[in-house]
Amino acid sequence: MKETTLLKLSVIVSIIGIFSLLIIAETTSLEITKISEINKKDLETKVKIQGKILSIRETPGLYLLTVTDFTSTTAVIIFKEDPLDLKKNLEVEIEGKIAEYEGKREIIADTIKYIN
Repeated sequence: MKETTLLKLSVIVSIIGIFSLLIIAETTSLEITKISEINKKDLETKVKIQGKILSIRETPGLYLLTVTDFTSTTAVIIFKEDPLDLKKNLEVEIEGKIAEYEGKREIIADTIKYIN
């Protein structure tokens, strides 16, 4: 084969591969995890939890939530980008990364959805 043909073929295969990865990433969703099942080995991994907001504390750059799913409770950190209408006892679904701060587990939220 000519070099130009191989180059065109490799570019086409690369583009198809990139689009395939994007489609897989968009259609793959996380399973809901019970808070009690999250432990230290899960640090830096992404999880999805559902639960009720027990408490809310607002600082200039963060919302600090305590969320329970009735198996356990955890702290959830939400960086302020836009104001959120959060209320105590509101049912939410949160996706985020598990982190540890001062020896305690917390979730750094990427997305938060209200559950009816």
